[in-house]
Amino acid sequence: MGRLMTLFLLAAALTALAAIYCEERSQGRHPAFYLLKPLTTALIIAAAVLAPEAQADYQRWICLALALSLCGDIALMYSGDRAFLLGLGSFLLAHALFVVAFAVQGMATPPWWSWMAVSAGGLFLIWLLPRTGKLKIPVLIYVLALAGMSLIAAGRYDIRGGDHSAVLAVAGALIFLLSDAALSVRQFHRSYPRAQLLILSTYFLAIGLLAASVAGSTGAQG
Repeated sequence: MGRLMTLFLLAAALTALAAIYCEERSQGRHPAFYLLKPLTTALIIAAAVLAPEAQADYQRWICLALALSLCGDIALMYSGDRAFLLGLGSFLLAHALFVVAFAVQGMATPPWWSWMAVSAGGLFLIWLLPRTGKLKIPVLIYVLALAGMSLIAAGRYDIRGGDHSAVLAVAGALIFLLSDAALSVRQFHRSYPRAQLLILSTYFLAIGLLAASVAGSTGAQG
């Protein structure tokens, strides 16, 4: 991982911690959060742009997916169904582009262990859907896209022989599943202690890992 990329990822970690601190320590939404959350994602995008030994197509699609994630970040900072649907749509498109990135070097049958994570997600979806009301169809489509992204990332892991880039990508995809599950419980069921801490920390970790997977993506396939 190059020096500049590392510096941007470290800067993103600091702004992420500051954003989480603002949310945890303030009553209501701290004004600084509106800057810190999108700034963190922007720094992560910059890190992906600066990644060394990057496969050009993979880097392009990951950066575009992260840019759509930034749009989703901004939408989800606001309340209401309209903002939620805008954020959901942005992240749905982001997941589609992550899928394109993971499929750049071909597609393979996902390994058995990836189906375990997706099966757990399926059980969670069965529990969640009755609670989503009129958003049932958009949520279902989104969860299916997220599951597909995780499976194709796992297939890329096999194609590349489990190299550094593949490990980071599949870890990012699976942590994205966890982050969105935490968000959906708060959105559709009820809030819970340290919900924002769990949601933000896993989200920033997920996109940070996906950005870091760009470095070394030109490595030989297994």
